[in-house]
Amino acid sequence: MPALFNKYFSYCLPSSASSPGYITIGKTADNGIKNKFLKFTPLTTKPQDKELYGIVVTGISVGGKNLSVKSSDYMKSGAIIDSGTTFAYLPQKAYITLEISFVKQISEHNKLTPLSDDEDQSICLDLSTAESFIIPKISISFKGGVELELDVKRILSIINKNNKHYACLAFRASTDKTEPLILGNVQQRATDVRYDVAGGKVGFGPGGCS
Repeated sequence: MPALFNKYFSYCLPSSASSPGYITIGKTADNGIKNKFLKFTPLTTKPQDKELYGIVVTGISVGGKNLSVKSSDYMKSGAIIDSGTTFAYLPQKAYITLEISFVKQISEHNKLTPLSDDEDQSICLDLSTAESFIIPKISISFKGGVELELDVKRILSIINKNNKHYACLAFRASTDKTEPLILGNVQQRATDVRYDVAGGKVGFGPGGCS
């Protein structure tokens, strides 16, 4: 989401087209109550990225196991939170490590073969091969000890192709080494996201968009 002049705003992106969401500008009466459940991480700014909100990503885990990626590798080109970008974009090394861990854990639990789709998709699972499957949770850690735990709706994106249904990993590898890590809108769904721009922080809260 491009930077706004307001010092405080919040939103909750719906988990599906039929679910409610909201956006508020300024503080509201329930801010004090909901803030008790929010965990805030610092916002960062760069001269060349004044239109975007920067964050500091310190790690990612899959199924409770931390990826073997240095914290500095996530931040070589910085990181931003952007509701206008669909998927999460990671540096090449981080994405490849995440994909390997995800595929390994999916295969161990479900004995399903992840499918490599075309260049517009990442690793996908053919939903026609099973009625159900177990997805390892993915957690993203931020500066300040803040952790955003993702459920299946914030990990996979459902697509239809060639009369088949696929569940595709909603993460991508950055194609340019200078591109920042991006926390996209799929990963933000059903999360209370609150920006305290004056205070230099953004908070994540549970409970969906209710």
